[in-house]
Amino acid sequence: MASADPQNGVRQVAGNQSVEGLVKMGEDGRPTPWLAERWEYSPDGRTLKVFLRPALKFHDGSVVTAETVVKVLAGALPRFMGTAFTDVEQIRAVNDLEIDIALRQHSPFVLEALELQFRSPAPASAGTGPFKPVGPSSPTELQANDQYYLGRPAIDRLAVNTYPTARAAWAEMLRDHLDMLYEVSPDALETFQRSNQIQVFTAISHYQYALIFNTKNPVLRSASVRRALSQSIDRDAFVRQGLNGHGVASAGPIWPQHWALGPGTETVAFDPAAGSRVLAEHRLHFTCLVPPDYERMALVVKRQLDQINVSMDIQEAPPDQILGAVAKRDFDAVLTDLISGPSLFRPFLWWHSGSANPSGFSGPAVDAALDSIRHAASDDDYRKGVASFQHAVIEDPPAIFLAWSQHARAVSKRFVVLDADPGRDILSTLRLWRPAAAIGRPTN
Repeated sequence: MASADPQNGVRQVAGNQSVEGLVKMGEDGRPTPWLAERWEYSPDGRTLKVFLRPALKFHDGSVVTAETVVKVLAGALPRFMGTAFTDVEQIRAVNDLEIDIALRQHSPFVLEALELQFRSPAPASAGTGPFKPVGPSSPTELQANDQYYLGRPAIDRLAVNTYPTARAAWAEMLRDHLDMLYEVSPDALETFQRSNQIQVFTAISHYQYALIFNTKNPVLRSASVRRALSQSIDRDAFVRQGLNGHGVASAGPIWPQHWALGPGTETVAFDPAAGSRVLAEHRLHFTCLVPPDYERMALVVKRQLDQINVSMDIQEAPPDQILGAVAKRDFDAVLTDLISGPSLFRPFLWWHSGSANPSGFSGPAVDAALDSIRHAASDDDYRKGVASFQHAVIEDPPAIFLAWSQHARAVSKRFVVLDADPGRDILSTLRLWRPAAAIGRPTN
């Protein structure tokens, strides 16, 4: 994993199978029930009532009550939501299964933020998911949760580990020493797809590749310069050459399947001639920080910018060094992948100046558009806010939004992957998988 601490990434992958949230964001960007059975707004939109599923338990056996959830939300939600948490006036438990969230004004982002995964406030910090850690000393080894509210998984044990290189992991998979590979690179995809022993599942990720600008840098401060750079990039060519065709060209920061995107939504026009005219008077030269695995993508961008006489130096650096440079605003640009979907709350965290946005970007029109989404009182208001946000980031781009990545999971045919809907990450249905030999047999 391209992480400053690979074990951290592995723990996160394991944790996704053991920890859950009140809501889950659907692929269309709408919240769907998870630990919350349902929710409703008061007629004036000032109270969000959340109703828990009955008989929920943490892995330590303690019951999930509204009072427990309120305690967790009170501690975690302010950190997660940042400035948007100012829309929350009070969170209280009405009874064991009902939570009332009083709002200062209508705020769809509060509901979207309830995807926040939470654990028991007890010292054990237990989750509610279909799998639970074997013990504190083995956070990446999990076992089936016998008391899971949707039924015990058929798989008894999961062990999540990391390998020094992708090639080493491929080799182990092809030798039948692994049951699943979390991520298959585009270079290895054809090899796995030809295998009779391995099944490959692909889906568009909620992360997109972007070249983020340091807008405090004098060279990149001008919105017209950043706009010219953005319109000079051929996103389709980036997908073909940088991702081997395994991705979706970005039209902006908004998840392409979001329900609020209309057919006439404005997009970035590919117009290198116009970009070249604007940039001709600037003699632009800047350095882009790039993680080790992203050099190929960076070269695609560099070659395209060369065509308009913009010089972009590529500086490869480990992720922890890049994070440090971004935190100190000591960079010109950085090529990274950032979570931008499926909700609009995610782009809010990245680009609203009042949030903990790591790039330091601040744009009045972008802020105004995001605030209009944040306080939308109807679907129509939400759509108008989304259109305004898209227009604002085209006019004053905080980044060049390049492409949505495609993730590929490789699974041994010793397992039958059930309920693998097209376009959906199969890990969301891991609890439903069955060993192939068990299909057709009764289960307890």
